[in-house]
Amino acid sequence: MNMNDVIEWDIDVSILNNKFIRRELLKVLGIATLLTAFIVLLIMLPSMLGGDFTGSSSNLRDIKYALILIGLLFVFTVLFIFAYYGNRYMLSYSLDKNTVSTMSRTEQRSRNSKLNFLLIIIGLLTRNLAATGTGFLANSRQDQVMRWNNVKKATFYPASNTITLSTGYGEKSIVFCTEDNYNEVSEHVRSMCSNSCRMKEK
Repeated sequence: MNMNDVIEWDIDVSILNNKFIRRELLKVLGIATLLTAFIVLLIMLPSMLGGDFTGSSSNLRDIKYALILIGLLFVFTVLFIFAYYGNRYMLSYSLDKNTVSTMSRTEQRSRNSKLNFLLIIIGLLTRNLAATGTGFLANSRQDQVMRWNNVKKATFYPASNTITLSTGYGEKSIVFCTEDNYNEVSEHVRSMCSNSCRMKEK
C-alpha cells in the first residue's frame, strides 16, 4: 500500500454492546455516581460528626434515596440510548500520512447537536455552569483529528477489529474497523506511528 493513499470508511458501532464504548460510558456514569455519593455524604456529615449516624432513620432514608437515584440513572441512560440513538453510533474515519480523523456522520452530528443544545439551554436556565460547559465541550468534540507524530501508544485488538491510539496526555482515539479493512488499517497504523510509539496486541 502507498503511504500517500487515504483510507476512508463508514461504520455503525453498537453503543451498549461494544466493550470499548461501554467502558467509556461507565466512566461517565461512575463520575455521576461518585458525585451523588459525595452529595449524600455532605448531607449526612453533621450526624456522622455528632455520632448519631447509625441511630438516625433519616440517614438510612438518604442512603436508600441515593441508591434509587443511582439505579434510575443507569436505567434511564440505557432507555435513552435505545430510544434516541437506536443503540448505534455512526462514525466516519479517514487515515492519511499525517493524521487519523474520526468524524460523526451527518445524522449522528444532528442528533448530538440537538442533545448538546438542550443541555446548554438547561444549564443556562438552571444556572448550572457544569451542564452548560459539558454541552459546549461535547458539541466541539464531534470530530477528532490526531496527528501520527503525537501518538505515543497503539494497541491492536484483532478479535474486535479495533485499534486504540493514545497521545499520552489524556487524548485517546478508538478506531473501529470492519472485518474487511482491519488488516489494511492496522498495517497503516504500524507504518505511520513514530519510532517512539509503543505498540502491542491484545
